Amino acid sequence: MATTYDSVEQSTAAYYGALLGGLGDALRKHGIIGRVVRVIRLRLRFEDYSAPEYVPPVLEVRGADGRVRATVTVVRGASEPAYSVRPADGDRYYLFPVSEGALALAFVLGRAKDWQLTR
Repeated sequence: MATTYDSVEQSTAAYYGALLGGLGDALRKHGIIGRVVRVIRLRLRFEDYSAPEYVPPVLEVRGADGRVRATVTVVRGASEPAYSVRPADGDRYYLFPVSEGALALAFVLGRAKDWQLTR
């Protein structure tokens, strides 16, 4: 199932990317591979131009075999942004406030125990 996201401001996309990058760095310290994917929509045709649209970035968490094991995005919460973690083996999303990023890290690490980690 493909997920489409509404565009956000460039500064919002950069902020979310920084949050995901920090989580990816923390995962890397535990031997888990993560990559932040940033998407910019841009229409360039002869005499037809549109301003860039920024899609919220996604952290793809992968096993040593290269398969995506989970995806993490940042979503707007009622009082603050939250990490939305979606394991690849299900359709459920788990939300963790960004101020409690250690909980999101612990959740991913707990799910990673049966993954093939980096060698």
